[in-house]
Amino acid sequence: MKKKNFKFLLLFSVLICALMLSGCEKTSSQIEAENQKVIQDKNIEDIAEYTQNYFAVTMKSATYEQFEQYLESGQHLISIPFDNDWAVRWKLFTDTHGAVKEANVDLTERTHEGNYTSRIILTGEDDQMMALTIEYDKSLTPIATSISDYADDSKETLGSKMATAGSNTLTGLIVVFAILIGLSLIISCFKFVAKIGEIKPQNKDDSAGTEKEIAKPAPKERAAAPVEIPVDQNEELCAVIAAAIAAYEDKPAEGYVVRSIRRLKSNKWS
Repeated sequence: MKKKNFKFLLLFSVLICALMLSGCEKTSSQIEAENQKVIQDKNIEDIAEYTQNYFAVTMKSATYEQFEQYLESGQHLISIPFDNDWAVRWKLFTDTHGAVKEANVDLTERTHEGNYTSRIILTGEDDQMMALTIEYDKSLTPIATSISDYADDSKETLGSKMATAGSNTLTGLIVVFAILIGLSLIISCFKFVAKIGEIKPQNKDDSAGTEKEIAKPAPKERAAAPVEIPVDQNEELCAVIAAAIAAYEDKPAEGYVVRSIRRLKSNKWS
């Protein structure tokens, strides 16, 4: 019974160890990635050393005129296009800051395209600095250069940093308050714009300060009341009028009776 238990425990232990060892084993892709990382780190180290020993030391120990004579003699460090490109950057620096007083590699890294770059910080006679970047292809061959302005913040004192931060803060506050004041002035002008819109245009007489009353139509004169003549005062006229009407209507005159005679304003009788 004890032997069976011992065998069972031994078998269980072996199984546990096998599982642990299988879990600790690395896949081929993990191993490949680690190897690539080691190779890239070694390439970066070699490029940084090569850049410092060949390019940085050359620019510090030799003048641009000497390097130019070297090119004119038909000799080249790497290739004609690269050396000509490097010469253009070198001349730009010397024309701006004088001869190279210091040259040191400060950054070497791998790019997204798989190439490498190494940056040299150049210090001129006027103590101004520029960054010369040399690009390498995947075979670690220099292929291009570029140069740009550079400022070393590490050498800046705490007082100068505080002064720069204070000036930046003050500038930001001035800009913000200027914008706020401008907005408040614009908003305050809206009420004047509204008042101008309410003003109605005036005619020339009103703008000159003269007031004229609107001419009202003159009241019409009442028509004169018609003059009525009593019939009993002019019987002959009534007879004549009745006869005329009878003749016009072609009826006997006895059928018409003139009850009143009125004279109109048009001097016509009715």
